[in-house]
Amino acid sequence: MNAAILYAVEAGVATITLNRPDKLNALTPDMLSGFFAAVARAAEDAAAKVIVVTGAGRGFSAGLDLGLIGQGAGATVEPRPGHVPQWGDDVGPALAPYYSGGWPVLITCRKPTIAAINGPAFGWGFILSLHCDIRFAARSALFNATFARIGVPGEKGSAWLLTRLIGQARAMDLLYSARRFDGVEAERLGLVNAVLDDAALMPHVMAYARDIATYSAPRALAAMKAQVWTALDEDYATAFAAADREQDIAVTTADFREAFASYREKRAPDFSGR
Repeated sequence: MNAAILYAVEAGVATITLNRPDKLNALTPDMLSGFFAAVARAAEDAAAKVIVVTGAGRGFSAGLDLGLIGQGAGATVEPRPGHVPQWGDDVGPALAPYYSGGWPVLITCRKPTIAAINGPAFGWGFILSLHCDIRFAARSALFNATFARIGVPGEKGSAWLLTRLIGQARAMDLLYSARRFDGVEAERLGLVNAVLDDAALMPHVMAYARDIATYSAPRALAAMKAQVWTALDEDYATAFAAADREQDIAVTTADFREAFASYREKRAPDFSGR
């Protein structure tokens, strides 16, 4: 594992930490490739049910390390081809036609992804948080879509994601102005699920993630994730039909039987993901 990327699993939660605190976890191509590999590892790790992404020290990620620009360190480096896990036909609509490559590994992996934004999330760090399913922020968190001020468009799908998360007018405000905004405003915009005191952020996120890992069926989570992300470009009738097909499959699974057995026996479920 890349030393700038830490990976740990406990109580069903894989925590991936950007570990370059002296640079506010600014991303290098090698570090970014290592991050994608860590997410792919968590996606295949049977012990991991939920994935949490955070930063070491006082920042989430300051974005691309701008010191690399002009030094031949290609900012568009992606992991090796075929590295991103794909959805199977038995977990709802296939995502591959919509999302491919390294950046969307947080979307295409079959497990919930949660960003614990513990400080500044600028540029590519901001985009990384947008690719997660759920976001929690510390009160010290700051956000910035820096692109207009460095002469580039909304990179890596950020305009597409922002528009769907907070609406067109609000997305355009953040993209056009490239202004900094705090966690309180991010919550008001609907960009983060909640803002917490700095010391409370990780305990809250880990308790939330462990609760999902313990009580939510992995296969159901995978299907729901596919439903939500593909629904962004589907009409209601298509989404309804896909949900019905998935329901017909779900009631035949071991997870479905275990959910009802654990309820009857008044115990925590022991889901297998099958």
